[in-house]
Amino acid sequence: MTISPHPFEKPRTQAAHPARHLRLGRISFDDALRLQEEAIVNFRATGEGLPVIFSLEHEPVITCGRSTDPANLLLSPDQYQKRGIDLRHIDRGGDVTYHGPGQVVVYPILHLRRHGLRAGDFVRILEESMIRTCADWDVQAHRKPGYPGCWTQAGKIGAVGTAIKAGGITKHGLSFNVHTDLENFRLIVPCGIAGHSVVNLADLADRSVGQDEVETRLVGHLADLLGLVLI
Repeated sequence: MTISPHPFEKPRTQAAHPARHLRLGRISFDDALRLQEEAIVNFRATGEGLPVIFSLEHEPVITCGRSTDPANLLLSPDQYQKRGIDLRHIDRGGDVTYHGPGQVVVYPILHLRRHGLRAGDFVRILEESMIRTCADWDVQAHRKPGYPGCWTQAGKIGAVGTAIKAGGITKHGLSFNVHTDLENFRLIVPCGIAGHSVVNLADLADRSVGQDEVETRLVGHLADLLGLVLI
């Protein structure tokens, strides 16, 4: 197992901020993207509405970040569509990944400067929230130097993909596999990393794993790490 040589140190943030948490249930990628963009536009117009955390489950979709190598898409757009999987090219960093039922997706939209955070701090916090969620089910997880996300001995369990928009406003976030259909990851080269397995928490834990509980714990850890009080 490869573990980052530096233990996680929670960044020093300013005083705790109230934050809205909106559970969206199962929702299309396009609708979730619209909600993120509306929150950002509203904040820029009024200075209000952030931070907000959206937690959800996507309808099947493959998203391609700014660094996606076309060779990592193993089917054509029409072939994905025939399988009921949408294909979207978006403005986050990173390569290609899959989202779908059985996966918890969390989009924290916040103004980094107001929280005294840098982009690197934010990514480490996203990773740490997933590591701590794994620990809640006695599953050991870790960082893998050079490969953002959350890793276990069995494979990658969580992905990170963010965009930092003008003024330091975050967009997109993380996805965490609970009991999703892992066969859909075989239709791509996940995150552009060949030869690495993708795993579900439900397959690694020794006790039952409920997606609602995972969502609650994951958002709770993230809020704590960001210094947010959920309302």
